[in-house]
Amino acid sequence: MTGVSHDADIDPASNLGHVIYCSGIAATAAPDAGYAYAVHVEGLRRIIAAGAATSILYLSSTRVYGASSDTSEGAPLSVDPSGNDIYRITKVAGEALCLAVAQPAFRVARLSNIAGASFRSPLFLSDIVRQAAAGERVAVRTTRDSGKDYLHVDDATRYLIAIATRGRERLYNVAFGSNVENGAIFDALAAASGATIEIAPNAARAITPPIDVARLHAEFGPAQLPLAEAIPAIYRAFAAHVSA
Repeated sequence: MTGVSHDADIDPASNLGHVIYCSGIAATAAPDAGYAYAVHVEGLRRIIAAGAATSILYLSSTRVYGASSDTSEGAPLSVDPSGNDIYRITKVAGEALCLAVAQPAFRVARLSNIAGASFRSPLFLSDIVRQAAAGERVAVRTTRDSGKDYLHVDDATRYLIAIATRGRERLYNVAFGSNVENGAIFDALAAASGATIEIAPNAARAITPPIDVARLHAEFGPAQLPLAEAIPAIYRAFAAHVSA
């Protein structure tokens, strides 16, 4: 298994083996159309053009579905051509580039929200676990009944390696397959840390459509670690990092 940077010099005579293309910008980052294109599309084009890979697995995102209720792999996608949708536009372009190659071993994985001990991440889960590890109070701005799909990094890794090396399809949603409500996360985090969860009075309710994982589960089986069960270990990793 090989990781290749989007700006690496690639010798066409080399043997890269199975490439998992992970280069990308964060969906919440300030849009930079040129850089997003470079990492989501151009870097992939260079690897394909080198012709040195046994297989390529392009990591996209379930964010390409937007607010659509149809999250099956065959669902039609729509994007906003304005500068406000750079992330999804370039991810869809990368997918199209990969799937346009008549090579069954070139595949796309649309990743859900990956859960793990990501110490530098500014995203919701890492933010609240970081707060709990740093003190006794966790301030949140979304309601208990908000929810979205989370997939533990161990499950994600298992799926991605399996897809890259023996996937039968060319496009997969890589997700848990059901949403987790914030309340379950808050309760698990409070039990693990002793922290008090304080929800802002004007907290917003944010719910994303559940991700269709029928194709993934039919081939590789269900995920093994629900997020609520993983929270204690994620918290302990953050606590050890904070105290180090």
